[in-house]
Amino acid sequence: MLRRELVSKLADHIVDLQLHHPIRVAISGITASGKTTLANELAEELRRRKKEVVRTSIDNFHHPRVIRYRQGKDSAIGYYEDAHDYQAFKEKLLIPLGETGNRQYQTISLDLEKDDYVNPEQQLAKDDTIFIIDGTFLLKKELVQFFDYKIMVQTDFEIARKRGAKRETTAFGSYESAETMFLNRYHAASSLYLKEHEPQQNADIVVNNNDVGSPYFL
Repeated sequence: MLRRELVSKLADHIVDLQLHHPIRVAISGITASGKTTLANELAEELRRRKKEVVRTSIDNFHHPRVIRYRQGKDSAIGYYEDAHDYQAFKEKLLIPLGETGNRQYQTISLDLEKDDYVNPEQQLAKDDTIFIIDGTFLLKKELVQFFDYKIMVQTDFEIARKRGAKRETTAFGSYESAETMFLNRYHAASSLYLKEHEPQQNADIVVNNNDVGSPYFL
């Protein structure tokens, strides 16, 4: 399937939802699966259809370094358990957008670069606003109830590792160092996620993204 066709069909599904509150769309997948790119493309497609879209990520809701790295910077368990502040994510973003929420939301709780908590002014969502939210572990069992449409991006680990290592070569100093970090931390954590939470079973739709030019629905 051509990529633009798949993105258009996803947009069709979302637009067809009949809700009386903002639509919360989750896009999950292992690290470097292509979920962020898909989320950006989907947001653009919905905006072309004159929909009001808020594009954000769970990566705006990290824990500070003292918590994030308490089990070690290379620890897969540490990344899996300690990277994200799920309580803030739910209370500041997801719950206010739900059926009984007050529509007052924030899209960030931590300035990652400064490693400081932030408390920006709350924004007010309209009932027809669509929130496109990406994140590696979004379809954990304790989070799925807070999303209205759930997309799982499936990409083979080897393909994602190569993509990710190439992307992070500068950040880690070399391709080999980046690849090692993916193996030992990010993808080891992703394996735990797939095993413990079976996100494909929690998703409304699964997209195979091994070939970025020709993804397809599973």
